[in-house]
Amino acid sequence: MNKTFLLLPVLLLAQITLRAQRLIQVGPSQDSKGNYVFSCTNNDYCTYILYLDFPTLTNAKSDHALPYEAEVKPGLNKLLTISPVDPSKDIKFNFKTSSRKGCLHPVVNANFIYLLPIRPGLETQAYRVVNSRNGAGGTGGTGSAGGAGGTGSPDSGYAIRLRASIGDTIYAARRGVVTVVAVSNTENDAGANTTDSWNHVEIAQADCSFAEYGVLKKDGAFVKPGQVVEAGTPIGLVGGDRYGRGSDVRFSVSYYPGTPGTGIQLQFWTKGNGKGPLKHGATYTSEFPPNILLQEKTKPAAKKPRPRAR
Repeated sequence: MNKTFLLLPVLLLAQITLRAQRLIQVGPSQDSKGNYVFSCTNNDYCTYILYLDFPTLTNAKSDHALPYEAEVKPGLNKLLTISPVDPSKDIKFNFKTSSRKGCLHPVVNANFIYLLPIRPGLETQAYRVVNSRNGAGGTGGTGSAGGAGGTGSPDSGYAIRLRASIGDTIYAARRGVVTVVAVSNTENDAGANTTDSWNHVEIAQADCSFAEYGVLKKDGAFVKPGQVVEAGTPIGLVGGDRYGRGSDVRFSVSYYPGTPGTGIQLQFWTKGNGKGPLKHGATYTSEFPPNILLQEKTKPAAKKPRPRAR
């Protein structure tokens, strides 16, 4: 019994470490006919774009065009099959992969209405941010056994700063799945004037965009990776920050990759103004109307009436 209890934590730690190091795993398995069936396991909580190529492919052919590129959703994804040209001879191949968060052809809904990610009734000033850093990316690797990766950066995006106070609550501006919670940085709360990173939460949204919320207090997140959050869900607490005008909520939305154009103009709902873009330097008041909160919420299936007894 003692050995069992000692082994379980070790196995659990190994699984956690493996997931952290290899979110996207690609590799082949051989079937009874001698073919190599490639699959991808996406251990993350959002869609990735996978690129797969074969620098060496001798006496072998693929049932898909090469190089291969496709979207891989969370979980197991079948990719392609490598089979021998001449079954009487051996085949030889190696492969390389890369991946990045996002969809091949994301469609931007310019009319979608976002909430301000601050408490209803709170007044704030909005400041557009140009060339902002965003957090979504990928992992990398090559090999005959396979590794997935590459790096990711936004092709287009929108970023805003909303004046706030330390300890204010940050709310989800839209429904989505939490993909990143990075809240271990102490520099902002300590009053650092500059830093290479800030505490943030990333949420994958229905149109394959990624929203980033910051700057959070150290360990100030209320959500965890894999959690589905609805519009208006509390995400975390605003941290200390001496950048520019002081503490603020930093909210950005980016697409990885393929968004037409280089800029996104988001629509927000604000009290007294309704739907519209935020103007740089203008003052707004947050409001969470029920119809905006329920834009993407799944409606329960209607129950069929029971047949009346005769």
